[in-house]
Amino acid sequence: MRWAIFTSGKEDWNVGDLKKEAGRQGVDCKVFSLTELVGRLGKEPKVSCGGQDLERFDALLVRWTPGGSAEQIVFRMDVLHRLENLGIKVFNPVDAIERCADKFYTCSLLEDAGIPVPKTVVAEKEKDASRAFEELGDVVVKPLFGSLGTGMLRVKEEDLAYRVFSALEFGRYIYYIQEFIPHENRDIRSFVLDGDIIGTMERISDNWKTNIAKGGKGRKCNLSEELKDVSKKSLDILGCEYAGVDIVETEDEFYVVEVNGIPGWKKLQSVTDINIAEKIVNYLKNSLY
Repeated sequence: MRWAIFTSGKEDWNVGDLKKEAGRQGVDCKVFSLTELVGRLGKEPKVSCGGQDLERFDALLVRWTPGGSAEQIVFRMDVLHRLENLGIKVFNPVDAIERCADKFYTCSLLEDAGIPVPKTVVAEKEKDASRAFEELGDVVVKPLFGSLGTGMLRVKEEDLAYRVFSALEFGRYIYYIQEFIPHENRDIRSFVLDGDIIGTMERISDNWKTNIAKGGKGRKCNLSEELKDVSKKSLDILGCEYAGVDIVETEDEFYVVEVNGIPGWKKLQSVTDINIAEKIVNYLKNSLY
């Protein structure tokens, strides 16, 4: 058995954990960067990476989608789609990766299916962004694509809103403006695999950003039956086989703020007895053989 793992060009803890568990179960894993993909028409190999024919691998695990120009990003997704069309298992499915990478598309699909998400305005014009700020008052401005809490700003003052929106206008960025939900500097990460919740973690921080990459701390927690159902339903809506569902709660409401289609589990592993990498490897093996 041969699996390929796509990264940004370096192996993080999650990739190392997967490789170790896969090796223990007799699976040979090779690591590649998505930036080295080569597609061919009319000659072989049809798709290669790092000089190796990807059709010779049983499964391709996408652990990172690096940034780039619009052409670069579209090309990488096109190649992954072609690999799926050639019968190669891509994990998560490419459609799911694309949906989860776009915060607006993710939240719109969730809302249309009846799952609560924060009030959000997405626009190209500064005047529409300013109007959204006036309506919502306390907002979080996010990059449309991004992860780990990078690039998010909380904006409460009119002068700051002006400077932020002007900078985004200069860079020809999209305005992604979301109502700030008071959450006592805590949220919940629910890790779902194949319809089962295999771990949940409360993330706590000294500030409003609870991302572990931004200094948040994790501790084990239990989910209500309602939030369990919402977590599982979110994956069904987006077509994910596994994902991290991020939920914020107020006194009487909850909101799904993001679904991470390439979730890490280093901190979650430290607060659960379940071997997450083993669960993932077992699932992939069962889905293939």
